[in-house]
Amino acid sequence: MRRLPTALGFSLGLLGLLATPRLWATTAPKAAPAKAVARTSSTRSPSASDKARPGGADKARRAAQTRNGPVELFAVNGKETLLLRLRDDKGRPLRGVQKRFDHFLRCHHTNVQHPMNPRLVRVLYQVGRHYPGRRVEVVSGYRHPSVAKNPRSPHMQGLACDFRISGIRNQDLRDYLRRSFEKVGVGYYPNSSFVHLDMRKDHSAFWIDYSGPGERASYSDNPVADLKTGKADTYKPTKIDQNWAESGDDTGGDDDGPPAGSRAAAAAAAAAADPTIPKSEQAPVPPVPPAERGERAARGPEPAAPAPPPGSVARE
Repeated sequence: MRRLPTALGFSLGLLGLLATPRLWATTAPKAAPAKAVARTSSTRSPSASDKARPGGADKARRAAQTRNGPVELFAVNGKETLLLRLRDDKGRPLRGVQKRFDHFLRCHHTNVQHPMNPRLVRVLYQVGRHYPGRRVEVVSGYRHPSVAKNPRSPHMQGLACDFRISGIRNQDLRDYLRRSFEKVGVGYYPNSSFVHLDMRKDHSAFWIDYSGPGERASYSDNPVADLKTGKADTYKPTKIDQNWAESGDDTGGDDDGPPAGSRAAAAAAAAAADPTIPKSEQAPVPPVPPAERGERAARGPEPAAPAPPPGSVARE
């Protein structure tokens, strides 16, 4: 009778030993979720202030890139591209802009380079920014005296540029230039592929030239009336070769405007004073960056713009 408790105790002890690993095996997996919970709790979600700091900097950087982003200029004749920027992402003036612009707008007939008007750089940049994602296609910039038809040509003085905007009608570009900038000459050529723009000091002018390739200039006697009646966009005195119209040929007519003292010159000055163009829509031209001022001073005074024709009406 005394052995029975001993054997029973031994059996119970053995059963306890066998049961212990099973107990450990069933409780061990419960530790895994605990580790996962601990790992999750160790990752702190960023606070609102943490998000604001880098997010605000990124937003300001993106805004600066948008505000000071490049404008693509493409030389139709030279097949060159210039990404024009005046300031970096922090708004600081970039150096060497004027020098690169002068080289890009060199005479494509002679490959001769000439200093271009600094205001022309800023105006072309502003025009490009007005049409985001559109390429400014330059047909003609500086024109050497050996190829300039007009001895007083603003092209010959580095004051003018003939260009178009890819995907934009020349009529729309013409109207934008007229209403947005003061003291400029805007020439519209319905039978050509570009709009003329030149910088002036004391007056603006607008003219329409209906001449075709290789023809003498055919200026409108009343550009404003031609715009209102629709003649400016429908009148074609000759049959225009479409291949020429889409090319970079700048030999048709005289894209420098009517000669001083002519009836067409007086009409061009009067057209610039057209009251249908509200002054409230005229956009200011950006100021000259300090870096460009230094380059401009090194080159000397700007070339003088052509004198206003007698009896012309200047737009205030």
